[in-house]
Amino acid sequence: MTLRRVWGVGAGLAVVGGIAIGARLHRGWGATADERAAPLPGDDLIANPVFESTRAITIQAAPDSVWPWLVQMGMGRGGWYSYDSWAALISSVPTASASRIIPKFQNLRLGDAVELGDRMVFQVKDLRPNRALVLHADEHQVPLQPWIKTWAFVLEPLEGGATRLLVRERSSWTRRWVGAATAVTGWIWFWATRRQLKNLKALVEAT
Repeated sequence: MTLRRVWGVGAGLAVVGGIAIGARLHRGWGATADERAAPLPGDDLIANPVFESTRAITIQAAPDSVWPWLVQMGMGRGGWYSYDSWAALISSVPTASASRIIPKFQNLRLGDAVELGDRMVFQVKDLRPNRALVLHADEHQVPLQPWIKTWAFVLEPLEGGATRLLVRERSSWTRRWVGAATAVTGWIWFWATRRQLKNLKALVEAT
């Protein structure tokens, strides 16, 4: 093997290793080891996930101040508090993320559909006021869906009136190409979730 080929192989392995290590780190962004290991609402919907992430942020407000922002999420509703320009690319109902509580979107119920995009519609599977909102998507929500996914938003009260907002994603699939695609989409979802958590923190703490 020539020196150039050795360097090429080494560089390739370094890139692959960096992506793998980075992916492991972004799956737990902001969350402690205990939070990543703890069971959360919605975990029972996918017993053996192929992918799981738990991300978190501390908000200086009580859970009942955070909850109204969560229940109004969705395209055509209060938006996702993330990159609105990204969301517009995947939805025929582009929505600017809300900067206030919108009363007409506060009546979310079990079984309601919550749209992320034209090809990704979640259903409310668990709804515990001031505690947990669990969204779920599979082939019943979107035909030919290649995976099953849960998206849980959980509020943990802290001493002093603050709240830990935990966001857990769990996915399962059988098609190999989905796993390969997740190496890329996982990073996109991470940056979107990071922006979402930071924006929620700023919005709640400003009110």
